[in-house]
Amino acid sequence: MYTELLAKTNMLKDLCDQSLKRLEDVKENESYEVDFHNEVKPFVDNTMKIADSWRDLANTWITMEFPKNLHPNQIDATHENIQHISIQGFYQDTKVKRFKNMYESIQYVLESILEKVTIPN
Repeated sequence: MYTELLAKTNMLKDLCDQSLKRLEDVKENESYEVDFHNEVKPFVDNTMKIADSWRDLANTWITMEFPKNLHPNQIDATHENIQHISIQGFYQDTKVKRFKNMYESIQYVLESILEKVTIPN
């Protein structure tokens, strides 16, 4: 379980980085038009499949290990924020400050998990 949690945490970090990069690219290219069915939906579906599994693993880990400064409500909020930025990264009208605040919040929780999860021998 711990190995899978670490792997999915790293995958989500990468997907969130992709969302941030995409938003930066979209903001630079004012003529960009998003293709919902061929771009947004497949990316969001894949991201949320990983995020759903991650949320279950992270909540199980929290109930077993009781890590300091990490709680189930943070996991749920992070899951929701991942969904938001995976969608908003495609759109020109996304508020950059709000997006980056969500991104940083997600990164904090993901980094905290990576730091605190130890694989039992």
